[in-house]
Amino acid sequence: MRFYIKSVEATGPTVKRAVVSLTKGLNIIAGISNKGKTTILQFIEYAFGGLNNDSDISIDSSQTGYNLVKVTVNVDGKNVELTRNLQKNKSTINVSSQYSAIASGEYSASPASTTKPFIGTILMNLIGISSEIKVPANSEYKGQRLTWNTLKPLWFLDEDRVSNTKSVLLPTQGKTAFLAGILYLLNGEKFSTNKEYKAQEKRIAVKNYIVKQLANARRKQKQLRKFPENKIDLQSKISEIEENAKKIDQQIAEKVNQSKKIYSEMLKLSDQLSECQVALNRYRTLKKQYISDIKRLSFIADGEKTFENLEVPFLCPVCNQPISKDQVDESHIAAAKVELTKVVSLLKDLEQSVTSLEVKQHSLTDRYDTCKKQKDSIDNELGEKYYPSLRKLQNLEKQYRSQIEKQSQAELLDSMMSEWGAKIEEIDGESGPTEQFKPKDKLGNNFYAKMAEIIGDLLNRSNYEGLKSIGFKKSAFDLEINGLPKTKNHGKGYRSYLNSIAVMALSKYINEYGKYKSDLLMIDTPLDGLEEGKERLPKGMQKGIFKLFMERGESNQTIIVENIDHLPDIDFKQNGVNVIRYDNNQGFLYLD
Repeated sequence: MRFYIKSVEATGPTVKRAVVSLTKGLNIIAGISNKGKTTILQFIEYAFGGLNNDSDISIDSSQTGYNLVKVTVNVDGKNVELTRNLQKNKSTINVSSQYSAIASGEYSASPASTTKPFIGTILMNLIGISSEIKVPANSEYKGQRLTWNTLKPLWFLDEDRVSNTKSVLLPTQGKTAFLAGILYLLNGEKFSTNKEYKAQEKRIAVKNYIVKQLANARRKQKQLRKFPENKIDLQSKISEIEENAKKIDQQIAEKVNQSKKIYSEMLKLSDQLSECQVALNRYRTLKKQYISDIKRLSFIADGEKTFENLEVPFLCPVCNQPISKDQVDESHIAAAKVELTKVVSLLKDLEQSVTSLEVKQHSLTDRYDTCKKQKDSIDNELGEKYYPSLRKLQNLEKQYRSQIEKQSQAELLDSMMSEWGAKIEEIDGESGPTEQFKPKDKLGNNFYAKMAEIIGDLLNRSNYEGLKSIGFKKSAFDLEINGLPKTKNHGKGYRSYLNSIAVMALSKYINEYGKYKSDLLMIDTPLDGLEEGKERLPKGMQKGIFKLFMERGESNQTIIVENIDHLPDIDFKQNGVNVIRYDNNQGFLYLD
């Protein structure tokens, strides 16, 4: 499938039809300034859906009277006419087509249109791309339609950019989409989508998380596998421990019950001892009273015996007069003796009771001490034998259960690690971009080497002087002369020349190695800037670059706009070149 632009036409209700016919090969539109040379290329771009701002086109349609642009494209002998209004409904492009892949009808120059198909997509049929292709517009694979104007730097080097200091092979905006478009032209492979990238990004994050968890699980598993016993042996040991612990619990219960009984007995004995002690204390107090009474009564009796032989008269304690012996009352003496005998008898009985109570107290004390010894013995036995044995068994059981728990954890980790491994295999088996989209990297080192080789060949064959080395830098996506960028030691004219060579090189690379070819190439003033200052290209270089244009025109349509005084001394007509000259008062458009 080959196509070329057959003609460019401008019409209006009050002006003469302006038309320029083009051929399949090299077309040179030459002339003096302000004759509409650039306008022809602008009309082609406009009909192809570009230049959507009023300021993009160099003429004012309201003043010139031209309001319609029609570009006729020939595809394998079939004409496709693209007509677009310069004044109203400018976003609508009317297509009249004989070519089956492009249907006739109204198309929109706006990609946002929902009522009309987008012209930028349908024009991709000109190079054999019949379906809508999405290319990444950023590093995260955000999709954008691959359109005719996405690839503009490949087929059009306009007057504003021809002498650029930066690479003319990259658009001002949409660099990623353009480079992705170049990749698609080369291999025809569809790109991953943002959804796939995000899904893969998520899968990779999940995988990295799983890998990290696996590493942690392996370390944990290594720690858990330190114990040689298996769960069955440990469970058997635990059962044995539980039996022994049960027996010790029973023995402890028996000992505790014994201790409780003895303690109960001790409490009773303690109460009895307290009662004995209270009784003894009372008896001792009573005994002291009895002894005091005996002493008092004995004193009375003994005093009576002492005084009965004395002749000393008694004196009355009131009047201090002598009392006769006959007047003394002897009845209290007898009473005192009787009372003394009674108290002595009571004291004897009391002493017998005290003795009996003391015997009972000693007996109770002995029984209490015996009980205490028995309880202390039981408590010591519980504290030194039974409880330590039970704690030892409990600790051992706890240790064994901990080992079982760890083995269960290890088994669980085995299961989880197996599932994680399967998940990793599943993730590895799922397709999707694993890295950000970097089109310059995806073009590969061979692309940059081949581009340098092609550029070097074109420069040599165009008689470029002083060429020692040539390179094509990935970072700048531009050529490098003798180890220096084109901005070093090169003025505007040389940059225009080198930029034209670079565009031809990229087009040549696509046509040689690509699945889809780049037939059309338009360059506006490849020798722009030569009239400025004293910069002049050697005649051999001027002639050399046009010979390259002629060579390209042998197989692909090439449209060159150039000032007439920059054309080299070549018989273009003899070489089959279509030269359109505007070197008099008449230009492309018929203007008063």
